[in-house]
Amino acid sequence: MKEITLDRTDYKIIQALEKDGRLSNTQLADIINLSQSQCLRRLRHLEEMDIISGYRAQVNYQKLGYSVMAWTLVTVSKDKSNARDNVMHFLQQQSAALSVHGVTGDVDLMVEICAKDMAQFTDLVVKQLYAHTDVVSTKSYIRLDTAKQNGSPLDNS
Repeated sequence: MKEITLDRTDYKIIQALEKDGRLSNTQLADIINLSQSQCLRRLRHLEEMDIISGYRAQVNYQKLGYSVMAWTLVTVSKDKSNARDNVMHFLQQQSAALSVHGVTGDVDLMVEICAKDMAQFTDLVVKQLYAHTDVVSTKSYIRLDTAKQNGSPLDNS
């Protein structure tokens, strides 16, 4: 993989857009203290390098009636070939599964789940996921509250 070299101004652009992805180029240029053309050139370069890979709305699902946020750890069968891929494919098809990550340690997958209520959560985790022929075990953690969200490793740089 080719090493990417960024300067302080590139990091300022990234940090400004992490805080507010809706900034216009004019606003961004003012914040970064660049000309609009230089700012746009740098921004396009960051996009072309896939450092900035997109812009999206940050949705408060709780306000839309989704009251259960959880993380479920999944262990898949070691005896079956493609078991991990099969379970990942199943989870990719579930709209309640916001993210699916392969992880190291005693489990194979970590799934972020957002459900309208405990009935929907139970249906997905117990009736569908745990019942999947390639799943050995699941363990879930329900969110109580959130102390920090959408942090950035660049915040202190």
